[in-house]
Amino acid sequence: MGLKIQDGTGKGNLAGITSNNRILTSSVNESQFQFAAEEGDAYFIGVPLITLTNAAESAVAYIKNNGDEPLILGRFFLIAESTASGAPNMFRVNWYKNPTSISSGTATQPLNQNFGSSKTLEIDVEYGAQGSTVTGGALAATLSFPIGAFNDFESNLILPKGASLVITVTPPAGNTSMPVQFGARAIKYIKTY
Repeated sequence: MGLKIQDGTGKGNLAGITSNNRILTSSVNESQFQFAAEEGDAYFIGVPLITLTNAAESAVAYIKNNGDEPLILGRFFLIAESTASGAPNMFRVNWYKNPTSISSGTATQPLNQNFGSSKTLEIDVEYGAQGSTVTGGALAATLSFPIGAFNDFESNLILPKGASLVITVTPPAGNTSMPVQFGARAIKYIKTY
C-alpha cells in the first residue's frame, strides 16, 4: 500500500488524488478587497457634497495614516455634478503628497464595509470647503475629469504610517456653483505569505 496523507485536524480524512496524480484541492478566488471586507478590514472613505462657488482650487479631502500597517487606497471616485457658468465642462484634480493639514477641515470617519465588524482604522480624515487650502506637501499628480460624469478609477495608492494625502478640486473658469464629492475604498495591507 502507498503513502497516505491524513487530515491533521483529527477528522480521519485522507487526501484524494486526481487521474493526473495530483492532490485534490479546493480554492476560492477573490480579490484582496473582497477578502478584507469579509474580515472586517475594508473601508469606504468619503466626503459629503461640497459646493465650490468660484474657479479657485479648494481642498476637498485630507487623509493621514496613523496605523502601523500601510493603508491601500484601491479605488477613487470624483464627481462634479454640474457647473453654473463654468466652461469648459471639465474640472481639475490635484493630489498632494504628505501635506500636514487643510484649512477649514471637518473630521469624518471611514465606513467599515462589513456592517458586522467593529474594527476601525487609525487614520485622520477631514473634508474641506470652498476655499480650503493645503499646508505643506508636494504636488504629486494632476488630472482633469468631465463634469456630470461618475469618474472612478483604480489607484492602489499606498500610505505607510505617517504618510498623508490631500485631494483638491479646481472648477472651470467662470464657475459660480459646482457641487463636488470624493470617495475612496481602503484596506490595511494584508501580508498573505
